[in-house]
Amino acid sequence: MRAAVAVLGLLLFAAAARTVRADEAPVDSLSVRLEAGASTDVTNEAFYEDAFADTTFLGRRLVSSPESRVAAVAGLTIQGTRDGRAESYALRNDLGLGDRVRSDALALDWRRALSPDWRVDVLPRAEYRWDRTFDREFDQWTGGGVVRARRLLSDGETRAEFGGRADFSRTNGASAGLIPDRNAGGGFVALDHSALLGGDWRVEYDVSARAFPDSVLRDHLEHAIDASWRQESGLGSAWSADLGGERRTPIYDAPTSRDRFTDGRLGVERTSRASDRVVLRARLDGEAFAYDRPDSALYFDYQVVRGLAEARLEGGGAWTVGVGPTGELLFSGWNPAEAYREVGGALRVEYLGPHAWWSVAPSAGWRAYDDAAADGVGLHSAFAYYELDVFAEQALPIGTRVRVNLTARLENHVDASQDARSLYFSLDLRRLFPPLP
Repeated sequence: MRAAVAVLGLLLFAAAARTVRADEAPVDSLSVRLEAGASTDVTNEAFYEDAFADTTFLGRRLVSSPESRVAAVAGLTIQGTRDGRAESYALRNDLGLGDRVRSDALALDWRRALSPDWRVDVLPRAEYRWDRTFDREFDQWTGGGVVRARRLLSDGETRAEFGGRADFSRTNGASAGLIPDRNAGGGFVALDHSALLGGDWRVEYDVSARAFPDSVLRDHLEHAIDASWRQESGLGSAWSADLGGERRTPIYDAPTSRDRFTDGRLGVERTSRASDRVVLRARLDGEAFAYDRPDSALYFDYQVVRGLAEARLEGGGAWTVGVGPTGELLFSGWNPAEAYREVGGALRVEYLGPHAWWSVAPSAGWRAYDDAAADGVGLHSAFAYYELDVFAEQALPIGTRVRVNLTARLENHVDASQDARSLYFSLDLRRLFPPLP
């Protein structure tokens, strides 16, 4: 961490040394922003499990795993442009020193326009993490980056993109076995089209290879494809679709089917304006997962279908309120015990203003498993769920900003021994210092 701070100091000094007066280079800029404060996280999961004393069965007991942690946090951002804005850069360092987690993350976003048609981006990153949460004990180093080039084609609306990426992870400590070391690399090519009139679309192909020094049986090769399309009309309505999929195969013959599978997904969405203030939205998603050698326990084929419908009221100013039903189906011929049907409803209230962003989303529903026992006792039982997601970022006086994340879920099962609840809460309070001259 001291080395990272020293590097940041040198970069800050170098950037300041290269700054010239505004009247000499009015088109370029340099800004430095520092923020410092404190954060806290609270998590808890409660569920029932079988309890034993030696070999004596004590019955089902409620197990809870509450944990809280606090940390001092700081962030430094240096960004600017050079050479008449042909080159831009943004360097970000995030430091956290807490009782259970200590981390330092450094990331650079560098961009250079080589010509009106060509652009190059370089995005390296590195992070160190000291983790003692939930009785774990490990130190982890991760790093990597992406290099990509983009070219504007002759039609002025289509861009070709290609590049490569690489990353690594190294972990040591008593709990290092939970996170295997990893080396990965790959490349990608893409075409995207963006027009003032007409549809926008993008197609990307990606190939990656991953190697695990601790277990060569996990080494694998993965091919992925992603595509998206959006067509807007002049009446505020739009159609959009996205699809993707991966094909993963092990490099060495592995005894399990964990890294030998094909998965695909497809989503279609329609938005239309019912009035000046009301927008209707409907979305349908499908996903399928198929293993080369499926079984009925861990690696089984399944298909999922999800849908939602929403009516959104756009109030005066920056307020929106959306409400509507949701549904989800899971099918599995290899493991019928996991198949279920779920219906529910969701409400979302959002506010986006110049100094605040609030999102409050309660939801509730019912999930029924296809082969649940008549008395509700079995591998799974039907249950009602209640969930609340809250995100808020609010500016406060004297240059202070607070950020809140909350996720809470409660499950009430027909078989009460399967009841569960979970909570995650984080609070981040920081003072933002103005840019240095």
